[in-house]
Amino acid sequence: METKRKALIDRLAAAVDEGRYGKGDRLPPERELAAELKVSRNLLREALITLECQGYLELRGREGIFVRRLPDVAASLRPASLWPSMAMEQLMEVRTVIEAPTAALAARRRSDEEVQRLRLCLSHLRTVHVEGETWDGEGAHWDSLLHRTVVEAAHNDLLQRIHEGLAEVMERYIGQSRRWLFSRLEWPDIVLAQHEALVESVCDGDGERASRVARDHIERALAEHRRLGRLEEFQRG
Repeated sequence: METKRKALIDRLAAAVDEGRYGKGDRLPPERELAAELKVSRNLLREALITLECQGYLELRGREGIFVRRLPDVAASLRPASLWPSMAMEQLMEVRTVIEAPTAALAARRRSDEEVQRLRLCLSHLRTVHVEGETWDGEGAHWDSLLHRTVVEAAHNDLLQRIHEGLAEVMERYIGQSRRWLFSRLEWPDIVLAQHEALVESVCDGDGERASRVARDHIERALAEHRRLGRLEEFQRG
């Protein structure tokens, strides 16, 4: 599933980058687009949600799907995914700086659609938890998408673009982090509980708790990675 989703995301992103769909253009309805791309509507919907969080698209309910190109600030951060010297510790520091205070904003500003999207991400993470992590990227995808949705729910365009610029390296980091942490038997339960608390606090409008949960989620994982001595291993790639 993860390979198919990534291929579809890359295909749609390339269509925007290459100008097939210009800024402000409306894409065909989901049913038509799924038929054109020869994919299921569920797979297409997941890819569209990811592309919206990455800043390529804007889903406007009944109005349709519109192209929203990435501003320069996000594009300028894309090479971060290639920096061999960027270690996991630095990424976690960036996440703490961005995500903890942003979660508080998200709790105050989130829309009903964003609440639904957060619950969708959480539902998929619960399924992965019950069925067991298979390391095909499914858990990492929904994990990173949940956090990107929290940032989007803050409705601060600059914060969102900065976060989007690191999306590729963030998903790689989250995938590796889950693999290492989940080798400890108690950590799948811990991480799921943290995600549940984060979604619950944002959806309930509890900004103070949302910020606290987001910070604890990142800092606790960082402490465990330090204890396991995994940071240098991640840096070596």
